[in-house]
Amino acid sequence: MQSTVRDIIHCTPSIKEIQITRASIIRSLGYDTKDPGPEIVDELETILAQVQNHCDIQCGYTLLTPDEIQIFPDRLVCGSIEMQTGSIIATRLRNTEALVLYVTTAGAPLDEWSHAMFAAGDHLRGYLIDSVGSDIAELTADWLEAQIGNRFRKRGWIASNRYSPGYCDWSVREQQKLFSFLPDRFCGISLTQSSLMIPKKSTSGIIGLGGKVKREEYQCSICDMQDCFRRRA
Repeated sequence: MQSTVRDIIHCTPSIKEIQITRASIIRSLGYDTKDPGPEIVDELETILAQVQNHCDIQCGYTLLTPDEIQIFPDRLVCGSIEMQTGSIIATRLRNTEALVLYVTTAGAPLDEWSHAMFAAGDHLRGYLIDSVGSDIAELTADWLEAQIGNRFRKRGWIASNRYSPGYCDWSVREQQKLFSFLPDRFCGISLTQSSLMIPKKSTSGIIGLGGKVKREEYQCSICDMQDCFRRRA
């Protein structure tokens, strides 16, 4: 575990700030070229009208400074910890001068809402709430990524794309290493023994910063993970 005292940034954006919409959820459900039908549309409208009462959106990050990180062709070294990201991610962070470690979550109440619907036998609503939760977590990551980009642009640093354990050959078990740089239960998130996040609708990852960092379109051709949210989008 890391013992260095470091700055921790914590944010609580609103539903309005992360800009979740019915259209974005329908796209993530795979209906970008066809009508999902009135039953799904009506259910989504009902859920979106209530969702702000059933979520606890939080996000935050810490910064690893230039003297704390080393970038190798297939891994990152952060302080005394090696993150085995694999070459896909490490190559795209080769010009990184500093590194952001972040988390986001839709919060425990949304997980509980979805579970309650399934338990009551309302599987459609439970499934759609689950999908809305996934979108909230990812849109919160989009919002946080924009905040980070704006903040560090003043230093002359460009923010890279964000990369998460579980994607692009980076094992989800590496989340234990990422979370070691953050306070215990930061943003209300904990890890199971298998390194899955609780609440379920949460994300974690890294963003590189530097004057020569390049942002790229997400290129699904470099990765063979079929269920990645970027591929679905």
